[in-house]
Amino acid sequence: MTTKGARNMDALRRKIDALKETMAREKVAAMLFYSSGQLSMLEVNAVLWLSGVTPMGPNTAVLLRPSGEATMIISLPWDEGRVREQTWIEEIRVADNFVGEIGNLIAKHGIGGEIGVAGYNFMPAAVCQALEALPNVRLKPADALLNSLARFPGAEALPALERCAAIADAGFAAIVEKAKVGMFEYELAAEMEYAMRSRGAEDNFGMLTASDHSHCAHPPQDRKIQPGDIIIAEITPSLEGHFIQLCRTAVVGTPSPLLREKFASVEEALAKSLDKVRPGAKVGEISQAMNQVFTAYGYEKYCRPPYMRVRGHGLGLLSIPFAEIVDENETVIEAGTMFVVHPNQYIPETGYLMLGDTVWVEENGYRRLTQTPMKLFSIEN
Repeated sequence: MTTKGARNMDALRRKIDALKETMAREKVAAMLFYSSGQLSMLEVNAVLWLSGVTPMGPNTAVLLRPSGEATMIISLPWDEGRVREQTWIEEIRVADNFVGEIGNLIAKHGIGGEIGVAGYNFMPAAVCQALEALPNVRLKPADALLNSLARFPGAEALPALERCAAIADAGFAAIVEKAKVGMFEYELAAEMEYAMRSRGAEDNFGMLTASDHSHCAHPPQDRKIQPGDIIIAEITPSLEGHFIQLCRTAVVGTPSPLLREKFASVEEALAKSLDKVRPGAKVGEISQAMNQVFTAYGYEKYCRPPYMRVRGHGLGLLSIPFAEIVDENETVIEAGTMFVVHPNQYIPETGYLMLGDTVWVEENGYRRLTQTPMKLFSIEN
């Protein structure tokens, strides 16, 4: 196993050992890690998680054998050099016929029986059908196995998570600093993007709007910012495959007494929900705490679709363990997991208001990764 492209060899060895144990326990002949090349904050990218790189192109896979040896199959020859520099995997094949190359590898190594497929849920139907037609093998969806392994990255992930959180903080700081009356929403979004990209963000799932946000946030519009606008921002940069999310609200000018009053309900909902973030508690308790606050303020009707969908969720490589924070989720919170908590809420008098932070669960509670003050911001210019 080469050290090239591996940021932490001890963590990589633990990962491979865990996969070898998983293959033996599940009685699978090999594991295939698949990616369409897209990076999403709401799913574990199987290839990135294992290899440390996201190759370009429509189809990528890593075939991992019980010995721990791996072969990567990529689609684009001009991306091969970059991939080799960034991954620990030594055998990389560029394939015109993606499924055919996987079939060649299966035959070469005498693999037969069930193959666990991580990334199965995101595999195009045509690719899945072609793989299922290969002789002597059967596909076994393994997304749940991957999610269970990916949910506990260990303390070695914290430096990257903290850097990514600082990038998210910088993105919102740019909004407060750069927003001006007369500026187009997309111009302000560009300032936010620049602040994060210039600090190393690899990607960003961002929504920023000052225009109609009656039910939710949406991408920036071709509209000029006006005095009194309420700007809501959901900022989700990524670094090394990890995503961090920050949700905040700012008003252009001095907040009205009405806005301060209504935003106080959001602040209270976040504070009370964070009190529920601890090992042993159930995920649904976080959502229930928020909804109890909003119900007490008379907004019970707006605590369900179409006004509200979830009260938080997993993120990036650490996503999926409990996916969505909703009342019904019985999953028990465990130390070493990470997720975003956001009581983002439609309030009829003000529209949609946002406030949320990414937290890392520790043995005795949680750590906020983002450091932006949890308050309503005022933009004066």
